[in-house]
Amino acid sequence: MEFWMRIYLISFLNMACCLPESSYTVHLNKLSFDTAQSHCLPGSFLTNIQKEKEMEKILKTIWDKNNKTATSFWIGLKKYKGACFRKDLPLKGFFWTVDNSTQSDVKMWETEPSNTCTDIRCGLLSVKYGETAATSIGFVDATCRQEHPFICKRNVKVTCRRPVIFGTHDIIDYSNDKDTCYVLCGSGANFTLKCSNDLVWTVSGNKNMDILQLCLECEKGYRRDASGSCVDVNECEESKPCTHRCLNTEGSYKCACSDNDKDDCDGSKLPTTDLKSNDYSNVIRGKSVLTQPTSLPDDVRMNKTDVNIEENAGDVSNIIVPVIIALLIFIVLLVIVAAIVKGCIRRRSTKLSRRKAEAVALNGSSSMEKVNEKEET
Repeated sequence: MEFWMRIYLISFLNMACCLPESSYTVHLNKLSFDTAQSHCLPGSFLTNIQKEKEMEKILKTIWDKNNKTATSFWIGLKKYKGACFRKDLPLKGFFWTVDNSTQSDVKMWETEPSNTCTDIRCGLLSVKYGETAATSIGFVDATCRQEHPFICKRNVKVTCRRPVIFGTHDIIDYSNDKDTCYVLCGSGANFTLKCSNDLVWTVSGNKNMDILQLCLECEKGYRRDASGSCVDVNECEESKPCTHRCLNTEGSYKCACSDNDKDDCDGSKLPTTDLKSNDYSNVIRGKSVLTQPTSLPDDVRMNKTDVNIEENAGDVSNIIVPVIIALLIFIVLLVIVAAIVKGCIRRRSTKLSRRKAEAVALNGSSSMEKVNEKEET
């Protein structure tokens, strides 16, 4: 009998030693009580504090945050509507939201909670900072809509469920790290996944990537890179499908060939003669329909630029020349009109002067006056 009692005792002690300790996380971002409670999910909850030892661990976690500005933290204390203030109870009528229990060895309240039965009230842990540690002042109550930092608690080590990934793939688990797995896609792409504190699988180095699509095949001519994005495959570098020059395009490639080559440049019948720079110019000018790649030599890009400049210059000249001719014609017409007007004025002045002279010579001053009167009329 004593033998079996010893066996049971040893087994119990082993289980107690192997139970995972509670872990706490302090969040300094300010949220309302309900939002903070949701933020702790799915692997945690707003902490309860049932033992003094738990209070010590929480205060140490707060101190390790190295932030002395936050003095009030949401914890999982709540008084529901209809529950009344109870001065004789340790939690004064409040409950731990994780299990609705009222058990706690921590009986310290900084101030008495509001004496009401109709309002919903939530609990805060009030702390102060010394030179070497944070100390608890006690619990206080507040309206649940207020925003404060908060403390989450995880009782046991919880791991992510097996990841769900579309497409052909294999998942390799690490025996010494349950929070990490290796994904090998049928296309050859591979990724390392990490289980976050929120129990969500994320791609190592890119937390925003959707792991569901990691192993889905890209369109022809594309493949997924290390970040999971579909990128263009450079066939010219990998498979070298062309005998002479290969032009990589988005999702495909083209083989460049000369005008005298009878074979088609489709990747199967390939040119065997060297291509000159004027051949590339012909390709760009439209004799062969090719998409200009980024790997074309500088002289090819220059030829295309020259063509564009020449075409633009021709368009401008077709507009400017007629305008200049029209301006010249207009100026000539103005000069002719001005000359005609000036000649008429001069002839009239000469005619009047001649009449005056004749009147003075023949009729004297009296005739001159008549001439002047005639002119005035």
